Amino acid sequence: MKRKKYFDEQRAFEFIWHNADRDGIWHGDAASLGAEFEISEDAAEAVLDELRTRRLIEKLYTGVFFICNWREKDDPGLPDQ
Repeated sequence: MKRKKYFDEQRAFEFIWHNADRDGIWHGDAASLGAEFEISEDAAEAVLDELRTRRLIEKLYTGVFFICNWREKDDPGLPDQ
């Protein structure tokens, strides 16, 4: 039996952060987030909405989000991942 990955806003944001390009752009959507964590697209969309409400991400257009307050991945000011 395959165990589902734990999913919450923090895990979603961490996934988005690690999969964003160098400019802080994540090419994904509720469907891809849901597939990664084996949850429904509706549940993933609710978490993306909450992350937008908290101004952690902004939706640029369908399937593309920008991480607010992005720092380059090689920025020494980032905590160890």
